[in-house]
Amino acid sequence: MAGVDRQGVAVSDNGSRVGSGLRWGPASLEGLGWLCRVGPAPVEAWGCAMGWSRARAFGHARRLVAQGWVERCAMTRGEGSLLVASRSGVRMVGVPVLAAGVPAPTWWAHLVGCAWVAAWLTVRGRVMQGCREVLADGSWRGDLRWRDGRGQHRSGHRPDLAWLPDGAARVAVEVELARKSTPRLEAIVGLHARWRAAGQSGGVIYVCGDELVGERVREIAAGRGLGVGRGGGLRVERLEVVREQALQAWSARAKKGGSTGS
Repeated sequence: MAGVDRQGVAVSDNGSRVGSGLRWGPASLEGLGWLCRVGPAPVEAWGCAMGWSRARAFGHARRLVAQGWVERCAMTRGEGSLLVASRSGVRMVGVPVLAAGVPAPTWWAHLVGCAWVAAWLTVRGRVMQGCREVLADGSWRGDLRWRDGRGQHRSGHRPDLAWLPDGAARVAVEVELARKSTPRLEAIVGLHARWRAAGQSGGVIYVCGDELVGERVREIAAGRGLGVGRGGGLRVERLEVVREQALQAWSARAKKGGSTGS
């Protein structure tokens, strides 16, 4: 495992310097840990979660990339890049997850959505399990069965993230941007209803790409005993609203002087 010399530059086990010599410190490592737990994330969502200004977030990103602990995955022109914790980055902070790897373009929108939901939870002080942590937690794995026009299907399923409220049951979080077939969505919502009935969770938060998707989730959930009312086990949010609330919380935190140092 790499260490650090007196100038704050990473060194390998044999004492040789690693990377370009850009200095990093506890705040950079804290941000690296968040990326390891959550998975690929745009700089804006990452900086929001950590309470950093845009310039500070890019500065931390440069330091981590220089050390080889983070990789950049360029998206479509004008949409920026995803930051991805590398295997050496995961080893550096000791988070018990597998490194995500550079994602294919088909996953970009979903990963951006998950990152903003993670930022929404983090910046508002909610304890969470990030996407990579949920993947490593076998208790979140469920079995799905559904039938559609192509026949019978069976697969495993995990939520995207989880909220861990203090003194209450954990809550699954699903980021629903792409339209799923109705039978498959029914199977997933049914899984959440069973988990809640068995006391394995307190319910599920669906973060949807638009109101039409959200209404579809509410209708299917109502048929399986989940509702958006108090104690109903279901909460539905639009991703746009989640992102706005995250940025508002980041702004309020910055005004109070609560941003993370460099």
